[in-house]
Amino acid sequence: MEFISVLFPIIFSLFPVIMITIVIITIVSKTRKITKDYLGMTPTETMDLISKGIREEVATPKPITELSAVYTPKIQRDFPEMGYGGMESLARNALIASFNAIEKKSTEGLLEISCSTALVNKVINIINDLGSKGEEEKYDNVKIHRCGICSYLKKQDEAIVAFEYSLQYEYKKYRMGQLVSRTDNNGLVQAAYRVILTYNQKIYEQTSNMVYTSNCPNCGAPVDVSNKERECPYCGSGFSVINDRVWQVTDFNLIK
Repeated sequence: MEFISVLFPIIFSLFPVIMITIVIITIVSKTRKITKDYLGMTPTETMDLISKGIREEVATPKPITELSAVYTPKIQRDFPEMGYGGMESLARNALIASFNAIEKKSTEGLLEISCSTALVNKVINIINDLGSKGEEEKYDNVKIHRCGICSYLKKQDEAIVAFEYSLQYEYKKYRMGQLVSRTDNNGLVQAAYRVILTYNQKIYEQTSNMVYTSNCPNCGAPVDVSNKERECPYCGSGFSVINDRVWQVTDFNLIK
C-alpha cells in the first residue's frame, strides 16, 4: 500500500505528459496513413518532394508574355529611328539602374538614362521607405533569361510600349546591418518584371532643337546627328539618325 501511495502521485504528475505523447503518436500515425493513402508516400517522402519543389522554384525562370513578333513590325514602321533594339536596351538599362539605385540609396544612375520624373520619384519613395525602417536591399548578379514586348499602343501624340523580363538575382535584406531575409539556394530569386516606355510628342517638340552627338560609323569621328545633311564632315560618309525622338521609361513593376 505504501508503494502504491508513493507511485500514484508520480503517475498522476506524469499523466499530462503521457496524454500528450499519446496524442502526438496518434497524429503522426494518422498523418502517415493519410499521406500513404492519398499521396502514396510517407511523410518523409512528402517533405522531400516539397523541398525539391522549392529548389526547382528558385531555379526555374518565370514565364512572361512575349509578343515581339507581333509588335516589332508596327514599332519599326512608326519609330524606325528607335526600333525594337533601342527600346529594349533602354528598358533593360532602366530596370538594372533601378535595382542599383535601391541598393546604393541614390538615383544618380537613373539620371543618366531617359527616365521620367515619376519613375525617379518611385525609386526615391522605395529608398525612403526602406530607410525609415532601417532596412537595405541588395540585388546582386542579375541575369536576364528572356525579354519581349507584351503590349504596344500608339495614339496621336503618344505611344506606350510594355516590356516583360524574366530574370534572376541574389536577393538579401538587411535591418540595422543584420541579415534578416534571403531566399533559399544562396538567396537566388526568380522574378518577372514589366517595364513601361512612353513616347510623348510634346516632349519631342520641346527638345527637337537640342544638339545630339554620335560617332561616324565609317571613321569614328564625332558627328552632330541633328545635322540635316546626315553626312560626316570629316570623311563625307552618310549616316542615319540613331534616335532624335524622346522616349522615357515611366514605370517598372514586379509582376511575379
